[in-house]
Amino acid sequence: MKYLIIIYLCSLLISFKSFSIDSKASQAVVIDYDTEEILFEKNSDQLVYPASMTKIMTVYLAFDRILNSDLNIASRCKISPKAYNTGGSRTFLEIDDYVTIDTLLKGIIIQSGNDASVALAECLSGTEENFAKLMNEYSIDLGLTKTNFLNSSGWPNENHYSTVKDIAILSKKLIENFPQLFAYFSEKSFSYNGIKQPNRNLLLNKLDGVDGLKTGFTRKSGWGIAATAKRNNRRIIVVVNGTNSSSSRMNEATNLLNWAFNQTNQKLLIDQNQIITNVDVWLGNKSTVNLISDKKIISTLSFDQEKLLTSQIEYTKPISAPVIKGKEYGQLFINIQGKPTIKVPLVAQEDINKINPVFRIFAAIKYLIFGNSLDEKK
Repeated sequence: MKYLIIIYLCSLLISFKSFSIDSKASQAVVIDYDTEEILFEKNSDQLVYPASMTKIMTVYLAFDRILNSDLNIASRCKISPKAYNTGGSRTFLEIDDYVTIDTLLKGIIIQSGNDASVALAECLSGTEENFAKLMNEYSIDLGLTKTNFLNSSGWPNENHYSTVKDIAILSKKLIENFPQLFAYFSEKSFSYNGIKQPNRNLLLNKLDGVDGLKTGFTRKSGWGIAATAKRNNRRIIVVVNGTNSSSSRMNEATNLLNWAFNQTNQKLLIDQNQIITNVDVWLGNKSTVNLISDKKIISTLSFDQEKLLTSQIEYTKPISAPVIKGKEYGQLFINIQGKPTIKVPLVAQEDINKINPVFRIFAAIKYLIFGNSLDEKK
């Protein structure tokens, strides 16, 4: 017979003031880096023109090539007429100059140079078109389900699109896979060809812990930014799009980052090997077995989510011997408002063998009368 037991994780039921958040951005998402949970979203799957936030993928490909091939930041790339003539924001490259990968990366990340983006794409893949195909292959591998790239710079095209959720996932993967190279994103200024430009991510100078990533703008989709900050060993990623000005995108990103750090917390819900329940064993040489979680469960919760958190245990009672250590015999369901139910497999803490055949009939009678099985040690 299956049993469903409702329990409350009392240690988490602390009385905090409820707090909610909204954003003036048309699209927004907030992700906890460690738990990968979405803390807030608004139209996060809506297709948008990613504009210069595209360059996060351009840089991702370059970082991957640096890490896994003979390419290095001192390698040089020749600037083509196409790269030189690319419109929009510029790094002020000159035709036929040989420029290092280091310079191109700084031009892309700090100055948001479209010319540097095209130059890097041509250097790595021969043509920008070939590079865009590679960007889409990487998108599939990274799980970006609603993204399609046609160029390396984010130049507007109706078939060049993404979502703020996909951009957040990409940002997370870049930080995770290239922790050393990610330092490029925190550089606050860059000079090339006698021209000094500050990083367009103004949050680097204005908000505690911010160390990346990239701004973007198109007339059709508005002003956007992918931003990340780290405070007290906790990292948050925010992507907003569709604001009406540069200052507005900074304000919206600031509000969401501060909210995430101040109004949500990572909570240990279940520890690894924690005993969840004790279950009767049918015809075993021990009368009961502990069901435990074989993994640690951490979730990021707002204060109101903490107050409303509940859980249920489902298992078959009794469990028939033999019981195998590490085998799943039940599930714990943790219910958090606004989030998918967390399902935790419950496994046996130890092996339990079948009882000696001579005693089975007595054990069966005892269980039917008293509700537990014979323990031969008694």
